[in-house]
Amino acid sequence: MDTFDMKPEILFVSTYSPRKCGIATFAEDLTTELTHLMKHEFDVSICALDKRVNTDQYAAPVTMVMDGCRLNSCIAGAEAINQNPAIKMVCIEHEFGLFGGNMGEYVLAFLSLLTKPFIIRFHTVLPDPDVERLKLVRSICLLADKVIIMTQHSRRLLMDDYNITPEKLLIIPHGTHFTPAANRAELRNRLNLQNRKILTTFGLLSPNKGIETGIKAMVKIAAECPEAMYVILGNTHPNLVATEGETYRESLEKLIRENNLTNHVKLVNEFIPTYQLLNYLSLTDIYLFTSRDRNQAMSGTFMYAMSAGCPIISNAFVLAEEMLDEDTGIIIESGDEEALAENAIYLLHNESIRREMGKKAFMKTRNTMWGTVARKHAMLFYELMKKQLPTYDNIAAL
Repeated sequence: MDTFDMKPEILFVSTYSPRKCGIATFAEDLTTELTHLMKHEFDVSICALDKRVNTDQYAAPVTMVMDGCRLNSCIAGAEAINQNPAIKMVCIEHEFGLFGGNMGEYVLAFLSLLTKPFIIRFHTVLPDPDVERLKLVRSICLLADKVIIMTQHSRRLLMDDYNITPEKLLIIPHGTHFTPAANRAELRNRLNLQNRKILTTFGLLSPNKGIETGIKAMVKIAAECPEAMYVILGNTHPNLVATEGETYRESLEKLIRENNLTNHVKLVNEFIPTYQLLNYLSLTDIYLFTSRDRNQAMSGTFMYAMSAGCPIISNAFVLAEEMLDEDTGIIIESGDEEALAENAIYLLHNESIRREMGKKAFMKTRNTMWGTVARKHAMLFYELMKKQLPTYDNIAAL
């Protein structure tokens, strides 16, 4: 390996802004923080995963675009990375749907051709794999220098269900933002939410998000708490729009009208930028997480809500079971609109309990601030750089 006579470049392979998806937001938040933290030690660049291999829509730090769903693009991408002497390490954000082939197997063609050391982060780890998934995930882990996961549950699954050695695995939690003190009265006026108790859900909309449960629960909530307003933030998922247009959103609007909830449920059809999202969270009295996927390994929206000090009522899923207890939130069974309504009414009528729950949720996420998460990545990069070149000592101060 050549000597480090210049700043090493870390290349992230991920969806990226302006693409609208959770992993793109995650990668942008992480790399922005890393660039600020390590400006004297590393350069950070992006290989954007996109079916439209066109760099025109991207700006720095995106330096290349690859279509993970086309095998020849994965091969060409690996070759381009190998031929770039500036790139010393690659960090891949993995989700099965980002790559083509059976269960996203094209990722193996890309990884097996890479000659640079690489780290991979699993955003999803599924239990009880069949033979093909087991083989795919094990192959990825064997090729990687390190595998990052974001929860203890994902670590246990990789060890127990996939037989991955613990030495290969590293937990770094999903990052969260500092929520600045907001002028709540001014915000409520601007958003026309004066004197309302606000329940919030945000993220890309699809049937798997279970938004219908929250809307149906609002019938009982609104009857008991006339000041309650359920704010649902987010565009329809682009994949859903591509196949059926806005049929799903229209079905939610119909459900709202049929239940006479137009004054109690607000659908905001926007991809909300982070600063605006934090404003909404600062006004939120209860955050509702209604996703139907019990095996969902991580949710940035869930973590952001906890970090903003929102008490959470959540469907049972692995992250909720790891992060919430009786002090920090309430877990209900998926689709149980009665339990959702009863718990929301209880919290809305008990402000001191609601505020205490929000404070404890806030405290539980203090080790997940993006600055802390970026520093953990920097230390990992440093450790792997030292293995490649023992004399490398640029970031000892970290």
